[in-house]
Amino acid sequence: MTIYKGKSVSKMGVVEGEALVTKDLIAFWAGTNWETGEIVEIGHEARGKNVTGKILVFPKGKGGAGETFGYYYLARSGKAPQAMVCNSGLGQTVAGALLVNTPMVYGFKEDIVGAINTGDIVRIDTDKGEVEVIKKKGS
Repeated sequence: MTIYKGKSVSKMGVVEGEALVTKDLIAFWAGTNWETGEIVEIGHEARGKNVTGKILVFPKGKGGAGETFGYYYLARSGKAPQAMVCNSGLGQTVAGALLVNTPMVYGFKEDIVGAINTGDIVRIDTDKGEVEVIKKKGS
């Protein structure tokens, strides 16, 4: 098993769940439906996929000041991901995770998006800033 070391937004213990991976940046303001959790951005490779309850793995957030509020609205409706894992942390996305207490690890030496596949079961230890793939999809 490979453990990927990053930076944790806050210490919230261990979270485990199914990964939803996208190579595209995520916009929580206008790119995600806050009431359903579905990615709705036109042209997004994960359009139609739902982030609710998943370990969302993506390069980084995109957008401006509204990004934090978009994530807040998503969480307020109960449709936020269980946790977020990013190659790099956009300040507004980090702020959104902090605002609603979503576990988030970012800033890996490796390309974390390329290391995890949709459907993999991953464990995130926010106290250590570590992400581990514990079961590959189909195995």
